[in-house]
Amino acid sequence: MTASTAARSREVWAAGDYQKVGVRLVPCSEQLVADLGVRPGDRVLDVGGGTGNTALAAARRDADAVCSDLVPELLEYALRRAEVEGLTIGTEVADAGELPFPDDSFDVVVSTFGVVFAADPEQAARELVRVLRPGGRLGLTAWRPEAPGGRLLALLARHDPEDAAGEPLRWGTPEGVQGIFDRGALRQVKHSERTVEFTAPSVAAQWQRYRDWFGPVHVAWERLDDLGRDALEREFSDMWGSFTRGGGPGIVVPNTYLQVTGVKAG
Repeated sequence: MTASTAARSREVWAAGDYQKVGVRLVPCSEQLVADLGVRPGDRVLDVGGGTGNTALAAARRDADAVCSDLVPELLEYALRRAEVEGLTIGTEVADAGELPFPDDSFDVVVSTFGVVFAADPEQAARELVRVLRPGGRLGLTAWRPEAPGGRLLALLARHDPEDAAGEPLRWGTPEGVQGIFDRGALRQVKHSERTVEFTAPSVAAQWQRYRDWFGPVHVAWERLDDLGRDALEREFSDMWGSFTRGGGPGIVVPNTYLQVTGVKAG
C-alpha cells in the first residue's frame, strides 16, 4: 500500500465512530476464537483489528494478544476497552500487507472483517501466513457477497468508488479465499457459513447509525451531492429493509458471513 493510499484509508476508518458499529460484531469474534481453540498463553495476532473485538476475545481466554491496525485512533479505543475489562493486550500500527513481525511469531493469526480491505489481498494473505508458526491456526471472517454486509460494500463501491478499499467480497466465498492464499500454504481448511443478527429500532434508525458511525458511509455521505445522498439512503433502506425479519417492534436483520479456519503447513 502506498503512503498516500494508507493515509486515505486511515482517514476513512477514523471518520464517524466505528466502535459503535464494530461492537455489534463481538459474537463473531467470540465464535472465531472458540472455534480456533485459543488457549491460555497462545500468542495471538489480530490483523486489521480495529477497536479490538477479536484481540479482546482472545485475551478473555488468557491468550497473549496483539491488535494491529492502520488507524491509531481505533487502537487507542481497543486499549481503553481492555483497561475497562481488566485485560491486557498489545497494539501495533501496521499495514496488513507489511506486518512488522518476524516470521513464525504467533500461534494464532486472526482477522474479523479487517484484512478483507487490504489493498493487495494476495500480499496480505502471504503476510498472515508468514508471521504464523508452522502448525499455527489461522482464522478469518468476511461478509458473504449476497448478505447485507456484502451488499452494503457493493453499494458503497458504486456510489463512492474513489474510497473502495481492497476486494472485500472476494474473501466472502470459499473460491475467492482459495484464490487469495498460495497453494499449499494452509491445511485442514474449513469454510463455515455463520450469521450474526443486527438489530435497530427501525430501518431509518439503522441508516442514521451507519451514516454517523461507519467511516466509509460517513465519508461517502460527506462527499456526495444531494442527489447522490438521496440515492445512497434510498438504496440502503431498500436493501436493509428487504432483509428485515418482522414480527415485533424494531428490526432484526440476519447478516451472513464466511468463517475460514486453517492450519499453517510445514
